[in-house]
Amino acid sequence: MTVYLDQAAAARPAPEAIEFYFARVRENYANQEAAHRLGHDARQQLDRAAEELSLALTGEAGWKVIWGGCGTELFNLFADSPLAAGKCAITSPLEHPALLAVLRRSAAELRLLRPDRCGRILPEELPAGDLLALHQVQSELGTIQPIGPLAEAFRRNSPAGILFVDAIQGAAKLPFPREADIVAVSGRKFGAPGGGAALLIRPAFRGGKTLLEFARRWRHELYRSCRPEVPALLALAFAAGLRATKQEEAARRIGELNAAVRRELENLPLPGGGRIRCTVPPELASPYLLHLLLPGIQSGVMVRMLSAAGVMAAAGSACASESREPSAALRAIGLNRNDAYSGLRIGFGFDSTAEEAKKLVEALKDALKNY
Repeated sequence: MTVYLDQAAAARPAPEAIEFYFARVRENYANQEAAHRLGHDARQQLDRAAEELSLALTGEAGWKVIWGGCGTELFNLFADSPLAAGKCAITSPLEHPALLAVLRRSAAELRLLRPDRCGRILPEELPAGDLLALHQVQSELGTIQPIGPLAEAFRRNSPAGILFVDAIQGAAKLPFPREADIVAVSGRKFGAPGGGAALLIRPAFRGGKTLLEFARRWRHELYRSCRPEVPALLALAFAAGLRATKQEEAARRIGELNAAVRRELENLPLPGGGRIRCTVPPELASPYLLHLLLPGIQSGVMVRMLSAAGVMAAAGSACASESREPSAALRAIGLNRNDAYSGLRIGFGFDSTAEEAKKLVEALKDALKNY
């Protein structure tokens, strides 16, 4: 039995979404930019999918959609746009490495906020700026940012400022950050097969037309990205609708699994005299993520030991899995270098079960005995 608990890196696709995707591969193979009837049909289906995605995630159909192949592509598009390039950008050291990289490249000035010990950004510490770019859910720690209070504080200090939210870990799992102007989502995190990502633009956002026009030029005149494939985008919208119907029920059930694992593992003795600690309290974290600290344990070694026992977990963000450096996120919240090597991320999915949670606990306890 393989227990897959690295769903923060890539969710296991829903069976219904897989069937839908392969049907679209068989039928929607035409280039959506073609002048013939099949190209026209593809464009119409993408327009309908954009409305479906907006309704499924935000609860209303008016959000405009810019399609992409992945989050990194769309981060680059936004960073190159007139809304971000050459601006004073405010962000945090806890952002996805791809978002930090593009902001460092494009912004005229980049101000990094200091998170607290749990990874939260405090609204009262927000300075003025042209752009605030933050995550909804921190991809390693699982911390949920208070987007509503942050948006209010930012707009009080910067009435013309733009709020960009990376909701890639939160979309279809938690309430949508409707206070944002622009929101990034990725289907790979909530069970859409074949990739596909999107930027959603708030209907009342005055910069929406500018971003839509730039996206057209970025792709069709500057040739900075590939053309996203129609089946993947249609499957993204389908999977979002599938998840939206059971979002609250799923969050409650997965939260109960998360809490059960916390009870079993928190304060468990470690070789060398330490104890397992949960990094973020449950009331501040996504139910889909559980981050553990195992002081004195090399989490990279532990991930391989768990994998040998059939349990797939992560030492941190998949994008940094080959790094020899300690976790940047753990260092950012004040952990020392040694402890920053000891983080273990458990990523639950919509389909995670009590049996899988039990197998994780057993495998981790056995691995610690043999460490």
